[in-house]
Amino acid sequence: MKKIIGLILILVSFTCPCLAKNPKFIQVTDVHLTQNNADYLKQFVDNANQNFKNLDFIVFTGDNIDKANPEDLKLFLKIIKNLKVKPYVLVGNHDLFKSHNLSKEKYMHLVRKELGFYHSNKPNYVFKKKDIVVIAMNGVKEVIPGSNGYYREDELFWLDKMLTRYSNKKVVILQHFPLIDTKAKNHSLYRKEDYEDVLKRHSNVISIVSGHYHENIEQKDGGIYHIVTNRFSNNTYYKLIEIDSDNDMIYTFLIDNSEE
Repeated sequence: MKKIIGLILILVSFTCPCLAKNPKFIQVTDVHLTQNNADYLKQFVDNANQNFKNLDFIVFTGDNIDKANPEDLKLFLKIIKNLKVKPYVLVGNHDLFKSHNLSKEKYMHLVRKELGFYHSNKPNYVFKKKDIVVIAMNGVKEVIPGSNGYYREDELFWLDKMLTRYSNKKVVILQHFPLIDTKAKNHSLYRKEDYEDVLKRHSNVISIVSGHYHENIEQKDGGIYHIVTNRFSNNTYYKLIEIDSDNDMIYTFLIDNSEE
C-alpha cells in the first residue's frame, strides 16, 4: 500500500475499533483527468483494488476532469469502472459547461450509463451505507462556469426535505465546494449563509466532505465536522474515512499515492 502520510482523528481521542459495521470509504477529489495524465488514476484503481478489501464505496468529489470534455469524462468513467467497490461521482466546477455539451444532465447520464443503474442520474442524490445516509450535493454553475460554488434555492429546498426525511439517521454530505472559508475569495461559496440556515434546522448531519481548495483542512463547526481533502492530481492524495456513528467519531487517514 502507498504511504500513509497523515492521520487525523475527529471529535474524540483515537481508539479505532475498526468494526465491520462502521461505514468506510475513500474520498478522491480534483483528479483533473486529461487524455495525457490518466495513468495516475489507473494506478490508484489498481492500488485500491489490491489494498482496500472492506470498503463500502469510493467517492470522487468533483473536478474529475480538467475541462468539460465528454471524451475525457468517458475515459475517467472507463477507468473507475474497474474498481471492485462501487464508485460514486459528484460534479465540480471543471466538470460542467453547457455550451461544451456537458450540462449536468448529460454528465450524470454518462455516469449512470457507464457505471450502472445503481448510480443516480441526478446531480443531487441520496444513497445509504450501513447505518448512515449519504447525500450528494451539486452547487456547480454550468452556464457560466466559475470557481465560486452556488447552491441554488431549489437544491437547498431538496436538501432540507432529505434531512427531514432521514431525521432519525446520521447523515454525511458529500460535495465539491466546502462550507468552511478559504483565503482565496475566488473559490469561496456564494450565499453560504442560505446553506447554513438549512443545516441549523437539523441535527443529524455529522460531517461534510469536500475538495476544491487543493489543500487539507479539517475542523468542527456547530457540531458538524468539515473534511476538505487535497487534490489527487499531481500530488495524488486521497483520504480513507471511517464513520463510527454510534459514538459520533470519524477517523481520517490521508494517503499519498505517489510514494512507494
